[in-house]
Amino acid sequence: MWSFTRRSQVSPESETAKRAAEKSLQEAQARTPESEAKLRESCRVKEQLKAHNRANAYSDFIEGIVIGRLSDGRP
Repeated sequence: MWSFTRRSQVSPESETAKRAAEKSLQEAQARTPESEAKLRESCRVKEQLKAHNRANAYSDFIEGIVIGRLSDGRP
């Protein structure tokens, strides 16, 4: 078995990400107009992605039926 050791050093990328997340949280908690606008935009984009994913799933479903019928030689 391999012995895995935990890193005692934190990578610079994770520190940068941590600082960005903390700043974002502070802005959201402050309820600044900019953070409210970002939150609304984020929710809007999230809903658009959900709708897009539903449409893609339905399209894939229909495509599967069509390909299945074509491969069976049925009209």
